[in-house]
Amino acid sequence: MAKEKTRSVCKEFIQEGLKVVPEDISKQIIKSYSVDVPKGRLVSTLREAIDFSKEIGFPVVLKAVSPQILHKTELEGICLNINSQKALKNAFRKLKETFSPPDKFGLRGFLIEKMVPEGIEIIVGLQDDPQFGPVLMLGTGGILINLLDDVTFRVLPVSRGDIAEMINELKGKNLIEGYRGAPPLNKEALIDTVLRIGSFGVDAAGLYESVDFNPVLLTTDQAVVVDAKIILKGEVSEPRLIPPAPNTDNMDKFFYPQNVAVVGASSTPGKIGNAVFDSLANHLFTGSVYPINKSGQDIFGKKSYPDLKDVPSKIDLVVIVVDMSLVPSILDQCRELGISNMLIISGGGKELGGEREALEREIHEKAISYGIRIIGPNCIGSFNSENYYDAFFQLHERMIRPGPGNISFITQSGTYGCSFLEACEIVGISKMISYGNRVDVDEADMIAYLADDPATKVIACYLEGLGDGRKFMKAAQQTVKEHKKPIVVFKAGRTKRAAQAATSHTGAYGGSYGIYKGAFVQSNVITTDSFEELIAVSKALSMQPVPHGNGIAMVSNGAGPMVNAIDFLDRFDLNLVRLENRSVRDMTEHFPPFYIPENPVDITGSATAADYKFAITTLMNDKRVDIIMPWFVLQDTPLDENIVPFLDELNEKSDKPILCGAIGGPFTEKISRAMEEVGVPVFRSVIDWITAARGMVEWSKIIRR
Repeated sequence: MAKEKTRSVCKEFIQEGLKVVPEDISKQIIKSYSVDVPKGRLVSTLREAIDFSKEIGFPVVLKAVSPQILHKTELEGICLNINSQKALKNAFRKLKETFSPPDKFGLRGFLIEKMVPEGIEIIVGLQDDPQFGPVLMLGTGGILINLLDDVTFRVLPVSRGDIAEMINELKGKNLIEGYRGAPPLNKEALIDTVLRIGSFGVDAAGLYESVDFNPVLLTTDQAVVVDAKIILKGEVSEPRLIPPAPNTDNMDKFFYPQNVAVVGASSTPGKIGNAVFDSLANHLFTGSVYPINKSGQDIFGKKSYPDLKDVPSKIDLVVIVVDMSLVPSILDQCRELGISNMLIISGGGKELGGEREALEREIHEKAISYGIRIIGPNCIGSFNSENYYDAFFQLHERMIRPGPGNISFITQSGTYGCSFLEACEIVGISKMISYGNRVDVDEADMIAYLADDPATKVIACYLEGLGDGRKFMKAAQQTVKEHKKPIVVFKAGRTKRAAQAATSHTGAYGGSYGIYKGAFVQSNVITTDSFEELIAVSKALSMQPVPHGNGIAMVSNGAGPMVNAIDFLDRFDLNLVRLENRSVRDMTEHFPPFYIPENPVDITGSATAADYKFAITTLMNDKRVDIIMPWFVLQDTPLDENIVPFLDELNEKSDKPILCGAIGGPFTEKISRAMEEVGVPVFRSVIDWITAARGMVEWSKIIRR
């Protein structure tokens, strides 16, 4: 059945107002994609069932078929392991009685099929996701799907490599590879089947809400779709497969404006309009700033203007701190004056619903029509350390503005924007964008812009959702492939939709973080599980060279954190390497006998800065070590402050990343800051320390693929 025939059949059911494609038709569709299904036939009489059973042989399965039946087992609509004509007669009569009268259930008939040999149960599903469009799900099927929650996703279309990765992510992969002496199952047959189902998912995009092939029975010989359920949309929609290109038009003016107008600038301390104008007018920004205020009062000694048209200079960027209801008319003025950029700090848009949601929609439509780029609304502003353009409403006494660095940060959360900036006080930052409701500029636009930004080496992102999932993927893939810049993401809001609210297994697991996670893998994005980990990985990638592999070596004057770290190694795919014999010999000869020169290297509480220097130098020269990970108990008296210049010297020489850790009070914090000032990152928890190493290894794998 060609793509056109598949779409035609599904459209006919939609036009008839039916939600479910009957199983026999679903199997005909998927069989046309060379997917194996049991030999079967739709029958309406017992005689037809008996005749077909003679043709295919026992055992057989008998199922009630109706577009109104979603879950046959719950309605006792299936009879398994029928081994004789007598058993078939009993099963047929039972189903006929259960689904009587037939019209009540929309009964099409009964599907009789050859019973498939036993195998492990896999689920393959499809879903039309609101963010990413058609997506593919793979998981451990049957009843285990609810028990193990063992599923993984990818955005369609997929490759064989994508499917192999998905299988490797499953908890049930050991069952496929052969468990406790069982022979390995036909993994290639499973990959073929999933790939063909993916092709169907692309061809039928826009027609289905979700599709279940559950179970797919996998044996040593084959993969067979035993049950098929296609749940249709209420109406046909356009397939969402080709994303729009990211739009970087006029993005420079958000970071390099010469003339900025602040609409709503205030002379009253404590007001947002006062704080924003203070950030722009009273600190290091070298451009010109114009307050727009009906009062006519000077603000910080600068003449105010009642309207944008009264400003004597050509405005590059308008910053909005007045009520959003005024924005449509301000956009009209911007169009007349040829102003191309607007930053809306004001909130009160779609997050309030109703009329305010309609207002935000009007702003979006005008921005598109007028060709005006907008960041916001409902954000805290933006920042560029290169020229100290700074539109934040956080006063300088309350929030640190870091110096220049090579990390750029985009965030949906203003709170995390403030926190990330201050966390980068020493390492520095290039640009920060708080984008709020993304009425125009979205994550993909910002990533594409930063990809071309020579001041940005690492792109960090805090996300709660995406404006357009496929557009994000396209921007991320191009950034990594063409510009070799890592993108580090922390995605919050991971709770999946309640399973009982969905009409299929695939629908129940969709809308969850799993879909985002799969999309991030396909986009070569590095993911983290907390805001702290986001900072840790970003700092490591910013400050240190890329490792050649996943071999780590730890050294410390306190064993506890190293023992704690070892617990995470398997989970993070890090290898605590066995040191070369030469390394062990050199340290054995150099150190006192109570030091332990094996990895992890324990130089005990007696360690001095010179001891650390010798140990780190030895690890630098060990070919098995890819990442050097010192942990410092800076409270211990023998460890003197010479550790800082020693690390500075070693960091200059090393082509391997050095990732340090330390926990403590004021003295520990003082020395840790000094270490970071010479270019060596220091992490304040074991999980951040290990996550930083994991992020660097992941980036190493990405760029070497």
